[in-house]
Amino acid sequence: MASQVNVLAFDTSTTACSVALAKGDQLYSQHKIAPMKQAGLILPMIQELLDSAGMRLNDLDALAFGCGPGSFTGIRIASSVAQGIGFAYSLPIIHISTLAAIAEAAYLERQWTTLLVAVDARMEQVYWAVYEANQQGIVALIGEEKVYTPGETILFDKQASDVPNWFGVGDGWGPYKEQLIEALGFQPQQVLSTQTATAEAVLMLAKIRLNQGERGVFASDVAPIYLR
Repeated sequence: MASQVNVLAFDTSTTACSVALAKGDQLYSQHKIAPMKQAGLILPMIQELLDSAGMRLNDLDALAFGCGPGSFTGIRIASSVAQGIGFAYSLPIIHISTLAAIAEAAYLERQWTTLLVAVDARMEQVYWAVYEANQQGIVALIGEEKVYTPGETILFDKQASDVPNWFGVGDGWGPYKEQLIEALGFQPQQVLSTQTATAEAVLMLAKIRLNQGERGVFASDVAPIYLR
């Protein structure tokens, strides 16, 4: 798919309701911290962006959404919206990991390139992933995304000494910071537990994959990722 695509992206898997729209090279976005309110916000926010861009849903080339892991309810909201719009307008849909979107958002907002992502999974567990941004500013997963107790988290095939500056992001760093540091054996340079996924990050990652030739899935194949 060509780089000049019209893509609608959204994420409701954390405490935010986030929507972004690419109209070719033009970007429109809204991001609201609104825990438990995403279901009532997401469709009006999508319509506002479309109106701002002078577009309709049938002008889109693709959809992208944060597919989890994260809030069970939030993931279902986003996947349901993706399915509904995808079915109605026969649009391909790109799944983007919420943990990847958190890492990419931290890069876009702060230029942090080595990210330790921890999202509170409840039941004294975290969704955990290690991401590193390349020279183009696109994050790539190191190892795999998994559910751990905070005391089990690891760097996979990297050592702390391999990278001088690690950064911790995601709300799992709030309640479990000390346990995560103890398990890792070092303290990140900075920790930002308020970092959420953003639709701009989802959009960035989706456009890269579309430009690499990924075709996405049909609405019938949309599947939330829970890791449990």
